[in-house]
Amino acid sequence: MQLRKYRWSSQYESAEEELVSLLNTKKITAERWTAEGGHEFAPHQHPHDKRLWCAEGSIVVTVLPPHSKSISMQPGDTLDLPAGTPHSAVAGISGVVCYESPPPSQNPSLPAPHN
Repeated sequence: MQLRKYRWSSQYESAEEELVSLLNTKKITAERWTAEGGHEFAPHQHPHDKRLWCAEGSIVVTVLPPHSKSISMQPGDTLDLPAGTPHSAVAGISGVVCYESPPPSQNPSLPAPHN
């Protein structure tokens, strides 16, 4: 997997229901999680590849050296994050709803899901 951001939706104003339908149609297993506005995720990395879909709100993922870039995600965006990529993140002012695979239950850096 390569580090990359791309659109899962062709619509400018995507909605969570659209993402859920897409995941179901493609038989993709992903879990929903949320973070309140301004929630900060401390620098960390994962031993596995991660795909993150932004469904509502926004989040900025900061990829640490050697890549060193900030990636702003809005509804309709997907981020592929390769295993071992050090990063941190901050939820946008109104919070964020994301879906990710593998599930957050295997990812201790995420807050407990708020369904």
